Amino acid sequence: MANESNQNNSEIKQFFIQHGTKVLVGLALILVVVAGVIQVKETRKAAAAEQAELLGVGMTYLYANEKDSALVEFETQIKAGKIEGLALAKAALFAGNIKFESGDFDGAAVLFQKSLDNAGSVELVRSAAMHGLAAVKIEKADYSAAAGLLEKYISEFGKRTGDKEDRFQKEEPLDEVPMVADAMWKLTLVYQQLGANDKAKNTAERILEVYGDNQMYADKAKKFIASL
Repeated sequence: MANESNQNNSEIKQFFIQHGTKVLVGLALILVVVAGVIQVKETRKAAAAEQAELLGVGMTYLYANEKDSALVEFETQIKAGKIEGLALAKAALFAGNIKFESGDFDGAAVLFQKSLDNAGSVELVRSAAMHGLAAVKIEKADYSAAAGLLEKYISEFGKRTGDKEDRFQKEEPLDEVPMVADAMWKLTLVYQQLGANDKAKNTAERILEVYGDNQMYADKAKKFIASL
């Protein structure tokens, strides 16, 4: 039990030290693919095709992993005011992610908020922007604000219920975004930082109930609960 507690405490410490390099790992790649799908649908309209073309140079740099060039291009298009709506939301999201990874958390926050403001009902973009804002708040040790954003994220995007019978019958709703379990785990740690251990425990237990089939987060939740 003591070893598990030490291991969990170490993990929590490392999470808050190294969060900036890990929180959005894989998110950009996921959204690049999603953005491509969205673009295919939107390009049926002339206006959307023009927006996609304006976004294209930055996306090309991003595909090539030339992040500095991608950031310059995205910010140029944003400042020029030529892109709007979903294209603006995606440009701001990718630019925010690049700034976040470089440690410019204030700059990232502005861009994530711009993305959120323009994402409309596109859940994958909207959820990523909200997740990014929560990550910024964690990096700046504003745990109350982080908790609020993560709670909203889970409430808005968490569709799974944990009902075993529904799951067996394949009637349980599915999450439409990929990071709800991750958000719940981060909320568990944020609650602990706020001294809200009961909420932290309840959230960890909820992970086991709803995402017990996700081995990584189930293991984290079990170790966390055992350490209390």
